[in-house]
Amino acid sequence: MPGMKNKGIAIELTALLDVILIMLFWVMMNMETETDRVRADAAETVAAKQAEFDRMTAEMQTELDTVKAQYERFLDENAEDLAVANQKALDEFAEGRMITLNLSYDAVGKLIILDEDGEITHMLIASEDDIADRIKSVLDGSGLGKDDVILCALVYDGGRALYRDVRTVTAAAEKVGKDYSRFYCTYINISR
Repeated sequence: MPGMKNKGIAIELTALLDVILIMLFWVMMNMETETDRVRADAAETVAAKQAEFDRMTAEMQTELDTVKAQYERFLDENAEDLAVANQKALDEFAEGRMITLNLSYDAVGKLIILDEDGEITHMLIASEDDIADRIKSVLDGSGLGKDDVILCALVYDGGRALYRDVRTVTAAAEKVGKDYSRFYCTYINISR
């Protein structure tokens, strides 16, 4: 058969293409269905979380409103007491009654504690605990209670005072303020 040409095997492609296209269409339909299901599940989850968030927000708002109402009631009940105590402190301040913490430097730094009558005590700058204890003993000795309004001023020369000394006395005053709820201290730098 030397004169025959090889024609190969003839395959009918249309039937095979039809099967492949049908399978491809079926896979795409399944993917679309799965995508719709995932979207629906995600939407349900988001809606549930949003509802939970809204519920928690409403509960927190209710609690906040309750706390605000209690605070307002407390202020109303104690406003007169607070106003009287503040006015008394302002009247005493106008008469010169105030605790003054004077940071002074000779050879070393020292803290002088004064009231309207003059020097009460003085001490070398030590730890904030020592200074806080000394201020508290002065307040107790002056007959001032932990609920009295107490006005205080830390006076120092910023050109001479050491930063660490100012910081130590400031920290001591803040420590006193934790025990005496109405202890108010201002800081006055007299250098210009």
